[in-house]
Amino acid sequence: MPQPKFYLNVSLATCLALTPGLLGLGAEPVLAKPSVKQSVSSTDKHEKLRVVVELVGAPAIEQAKKKGKKFNELTKTEKDGAQKLVKAEQKKAKTAISKKGVKAVTLEEFTTVFNGFSTMLTATDVKKVEALPEVASVHVVNEYERPEVKPDMVTSNGMVQSQQTWGDYGFTGEGTIVAVIDTGVDADHRDFRLTDDSKAELSQTEVETAVSTFGLPGAYINEKVPYAYNYYDENDDIRDDSPGASMHGMHVSGTVAANGDEAAGGLKGVAPEAQVLGLKVFSNDPNYASTYGDIYIKAIDDAIKLGADVINMSLGSTAGFVDADSPEQQAVQRAVDNGVFMSISAGNSAYFGNGYDLPYADNPDTGVVGAPSVSSASTSVASLENDQIQLDAFSVKSGDATDKIGWKKQDGPAFKQGNYDLVYVGDGQPSQYVGKDVKGKIVLAVRDGSYFYSNIQQTAEANGAAGVIVRGAVGHGDYVSMALSNPKIPMASLSIKDGNTLQQRLLAGEQMTIGFAGDRLSVVNGAAGQLSNFTSWGMTPNLDFKPEISAPGGQIFSTLNDNQYGLMSGTSMAAPHVAGGAALVLERVDRDFNLTGTARVTMAKNLLINTSKAVKDIGPLNKQLQQNLPYTPRRGGAGLMQLHAAVSTPAIAYEKKTKEAKVALKELNRSKATFTLVVENLSDKAVSYNVSSSLQTDLAIEKTAGLVQNAMEAQALENAKVTVNGKKVSNVKVKPNAKVELKVALDVSKAKVLNPKTLDGLVAAKDVFENGYFVDGFVRLVDVNGPEGNPSLVVPFVGFEGDWGQAPIFDASIYEDGSFYEASGMVDQTGNYLGSLLDKSVDADAVAFSPDKDGSKDVAAPVFSLLRNAKDIKYRIVDEAGNVVRTLFQDEELRKNYFDGGANTPYYYSAAYTWDGQLNGKPAPAGKYFYEIEGSIDYMKKQAQTLRFPVKVDYTDPTFTTKWQGESLAVQAKDELSGIHSVEYFLNGTSVAKQADGKAYTFTGVSDADQVSVRVVDHAGNSTTKTVAYSTDADKPGVFVNAPLALTPYATSVIPVTGTIQDASAIQSFQVDGVDVPLTWDDAKKEHIFDTTRTFADGVHKLRFVAEDAAGNVTNFQRAIFVDTTPASIELGKLPKKIGKKQTSVDVAVTVKDNFDEVKLVVNGDLKFSQTLKEPYAMRSFAKTQTVTLPVTSGENTFTFEATDLAGNVTTKTITLVK
Repeated sequence: MPQPKFYLNVSLATCLALTPGLLGLGAEPVLAKPSVKQSVSSTDKHEKLRVVVELVGAPAIEQAKKKGKKFNELTKTEKDGAQKLVKAEQKKAKTAISKKGVKAVTLEEFTTVFNGFSTMLTATDVKKVEALPEVASVHVVNEYERPEVKPDMVTSNGMVQSQQTWGDYGFTGEGTIVAVIDTGVDADHRDFRLTDDSKAELSQTEVETAVSTFGLPGAYINEKVPYAYNYYDENDDIRDDSPGASMHGMHVSGTVAANGDEAAGGLKGVAPEAQVLGLKVFSNDPNYASTYGDIYIKAIDDAIKLGADVINMSLGSTAGFVDADSPEQQAVQRAVDNGVFMSISAGNSAYFGNGYDLPYADNPDTGVVGAPSVSSASTSVASLENDQIQLDAFSVKSGDATDKIGWKKQDGPAFKQGNYDLVYVGDGQPSQYVGKDVKGKIVLAVRDGSYFYSNIQQTAEANGAAGVIVRGAVGHGDYVSMALSNPKIPMASLSIKDGNTLQQRLLAGEQMTIGFAGDRLSVVNGAAGQLSNFTSWGMTPNLDFKPEISAPGGQIFSTLNDNQYGLMSGTSMAAPHVAGGAALVLERVDRDFNLTGTARVTMAKNLLINTSKAVKDIGPLNKQLQQNLPYTPRRGGAGLMQLHAAVSTPAIAYEKKTKEAKVALKELNRSKATFTLVVENLSDKAVSYNVSSSLQTDLAIEKTAGLVQNAMEAQALENAKVTVNGKKVSNVKVKPNAKVELKVALDVSKAKVLNPKTLDGLVAAKDVFENGYFVDGFVRLVDVNGPEGNPSLVVPFVGFEGDWGQAPIFDASIYEDGSFYEASGMVDQTGNYLGSLLDKSVDADAVAFSPDKDGSKDVAAPVFSLLRNAKDIKYRIVDEAGNVVRTLFQDEELRKNYFDGGANTPYYYSAAYTWDGQLNGKPAPAGKYFYEIEGSIDYMKKQAQTLRFPVKVDYTDPTFTTKWQGESLAVQAKDELSGIHSVEYFLNGTSVAKQADGKAYTFTGVSDADQVSVRVVDHAGNSTTKTVAYSTDADKPGVFVNAPLALTPYATSVIPVTGTIQDASAIQSFQVDGVDVPLTWDDAKKEHIFDTTRTFADGVHKLRFVAEDAAGNVTNFQRAIFVDTTPASIELGKLPKKIGKKQTSVDVAVTVKDNFDEVKLVVNGDLKFSQTLKEPYAMRSFAKTQTVTLPVTSGENTFTFEATDLAGNVTTKTITLVK
């Protein structure tokens, strides 16, 4: 039987995975009111929920949209008028809410990109507020965790062509404003400056005017950071400087727009002359690492008022839903409508199951891209590894030779400048310090085993070391980030190679001195050129195209507080590259095209996507297979951002309907798809391209027999066709300022892939991916003049071959084969799986509970794993006939259990899902039920899927008998419903054995003085315990029943039950028909006497006599009796009124009826008929009509009819006939 991997304890089971998706409404006022989406953990109707109240009127930004302007470009009168209307509506709504008796204290107000405000309401109050005509909807606010990356850019600028763009085109971000919504900024950093303050787009006067006009909470800071505010703590503390602060926002801001002197050790961001709005949305409270969606909306709102061109949001929640109604996604959409480019990180959770196992090939829905980057209006950014890693460096002096080695700082104190002796201490354990003087010196530790980094740190501290340099475990890679324990001395990590070199030299006897002088060193990143292993895959749950573009995000060197610098990794580091890049590209868009609103953003986005550079998939299997394929666009979008190409390309290409440089084909139609691209020449010169396309999908492998998994690498789709204008390779020439259409057609009906067993030879793709597969591709336009010509263009596309609704939503349970996480099942109130057997396996037929409040298996609750996002989920109880007998709960927008190295739980559990065994307010009748969970995906109303767990409700204790055979005690146990779970043997109160059945257990040296007992437990937690005295008596009790007599009819319902019992041992129990019968001891006769009665209705009854002695010997027999208290009935037919003189007899019809079919009829002593009861004995009704001839003579003739039944009841009827 299957065995679960996760043994749960419900008291510890976290509901963190139950964070709901984003909520909200579309860009226009809505006609219908969606109901509030309830958080799984918020089941108490009196519990306060943080919500956004959305009003029916349009936000102020719609006025700018209608005029084709950015909001900050409106006149003061226009701005004031738009804001006044919104605020008046909000005041009216708040008054209406107050009149309903609802106390709603405003937390945040939104007037520009969203019309509404946030507050705290109970679930009851939410319904009252939603019913108001002024209110469009009420949304539960999404909660976001603070980014946790810590110091992990120099070369990344070269990777995205920043310097080339600055030099050739003069696009440096000058005149652009980038809002960074993050953890805060240090505006006094030496690299946060403008080269010429007079060219600032946003002046102090303009900021102060905006603050006054709009009531903005923040203030002017300096020319580089003209505005900043702490939106969470609602104060002016804009730095991220609480204990353990990540300085994430400062790092992001530096990547966007740092403008340091590189010759003096400073840094330049991608758009060094751009201004930065420091919009801090995370608290400086070190114990509170979350923020809320309404705070983000407020920050976006204010960024629009201040004229931001770009907003960077390096944040998100994994596996997000595309929800045009969510406040956050509405805000993103409206920002884009106002001409603001939204660069948002895709997320750092890789793919479904990352860190646990590779996904199964039959689960194609592996994407975990985060919200709000899933918003259709955002630009979702994936992460690529930096080519170089910028490190601090120390010098190594041995003799006359001096080298430099790069190192990575860890949490804790910094190394003080100076020179130190270096001492080798092996793996850092205490024994390695014996005989070594390390006080005031630096120690080198090499972790080869299980001595943890915190242990290495603490042992070094205890021995007086001045600091520790660690070569981490080989499996942890270069420059490991170590988990430490509040270190008191500085710690550093090295590359594996450098650590091994130092180890070998010290073991060889070299004397070394290392020096810290504030040096830096650039080293090659071992993962250079690869997409980061953490970058989140797409697609979205509804098959939208995300992410769209890649930028450097792995090992990025950027600014930290107090003129410091450090490394960080994450898509959080990639998004600001694109934000800065967008600032440069918008300079071109504003100079050349004079576009506003969405068109402005779409042009910039298309330029960036079109000119991205393909990144080769160099996963381990692709290295082996040498397929030379690009990473799937589901992982890296179009490829690596190339800014010089984006600002220099004379043409763009986009899908005709959406006008975007990407294509989401959704489900293919009968294995085929077509789409039309428009190639638009933006220049005054003709352009010519060779156009081609390719198709690929995921690489499947079979590492374990019968288990095909997705290797999360690419492979070519062989035998598939893709053409452009009917050709594999086409040529297109576009005249100046003209457009040309390209028709792209693909057909995968005969597609083949590598055999997953051997990775050699081809098999049908549909046979490998039984629930469908992705069809990935790129349409590439390469200038006919080759590398010397114009930049190449690319349009990525993704479709799905198959039924997107077919793949399972729910993971298989622990009670069956094929489960991914092996966690889904039913648990009791302690978190133990129901259906668990003694050998740790599980059995679905043993899933049972007893809701009798005895503390043992009183409830049944589901634990389940989602393989896919579920839009709606219902929890209900179904009876054995399939009828829904109770609905327990309903969820909306539950995200898949993506795992992410354990950061996300692999299962869902909530107390709200628990079944307490009640139906209609009463205990459910004992029997078989199903706990059913129904869910549906967020796509085209696909058919819902169900997960069913069989559950038995059992209240009855098991029964058992025992039998001594020498010192061995055998148990025969019985349970009518859930079955026997265990038989446990106790000797003098101590458990000595526990078995799954009653197999005899041998007690060693047991005697009459010992107390032996047995406890039998069924699968529902019901139990029976008996004390079994040790005895050598092997004879069964002698039960002698005096009454009732066997097969004897009784004319009374009260039946005597009498007799005696004789036995060499004491009688442990005596029952008649399951009812205990008291015994009286007759010492003279040495026997037990029983004398009682039983009351029965008419019928055949079998009395069962069961006697068990202290030795476990059992006598068990039954005796049948008949109870008949109902006499028969006699009915006579029509009697003659007159008898003729010559008539000698009269015929009379006689009908006799009885409840038993043993009856005799006698007339004046003469037997007329008789019927005897026959086997099988039962109470069968009797009815018989017979004509009886009665002799008559002159005068009165008297006749007596007597009917006698089984028990001797006599019925008499007398008639007199006169002749």
